[in-house]
Amino acid sequence: FYMWASWWGCRGQLPGWQSFYKKHKDSVNVVVIAQDAQGADVAKPWVEKAGATYRALLDQHNFIGKAYNLKFVPVGILLDEDGKLVRAVGSVNIDNDEFQSELTEWVTSGAIPKAWIDADKQSAPKALTAEEKEADARFQLAIVLLENDKKEAAIAELKKAFELDPENWLIRKQLWAIETPEAFYDGNVDYGWQKAQMAREKVALEASKK
Repeated sequence: FYMWASWWGCRGQLPGWQSFYKKHKDSVNVVVIAQDAQGADVAKPWVEKAGATYRALLDQHNFIGKAYNLKFVPVGILLDEDGKLVRAVGSVNIDNDEFQSELTEWVTSGAIPKAWIDADKQSAPKALTAEEKEADARFQLAIVLLENDKKEAAIAELKKAFELDPENWLIRKQLWAIETPEAFYDGNVDYGWQKAQMAREKVALEASKK
């Protein structure tokens, strides 16, 4: 499973996953899962652009993120035929030669790469804190508001969610993408804008604590 999003640079890995799947489809299933609160309409064009023949799903409400305590993308969840993790859940890049070599080794031989074995895959998911629960509730409300064409109200809820869970990049960056779509969807992601926005938010968060 490859967790990605239309609002981040990891969308650029979709063609790489297609190439890998095309080469190894007799030995492995590839499923890409978009983390997009805005729904399938923003995710689908990127899957189509990649010429994808693998399965593509949408986790609009971040069910998987909450299950694995994930607050960012891209993420890989690699399971064997018995549904057991063979690698710690975490960041992946199919365009990275080392990772692709490891993945190929596992898919073609069934042998788990030593680097994966050495990684910690035993850490159990933690229960959400009170702040994280409220942040998620506001995130879910924001989705409903977006579906009802109440963008400004949705943005307000996402801002409150971000204040409650500032390290949750799934909330933070989707707030950015919804509020300033031109920095994410007009060509490449504007990392310069992102850096400036992070600085502005840092000042605002510090001021709110005084």
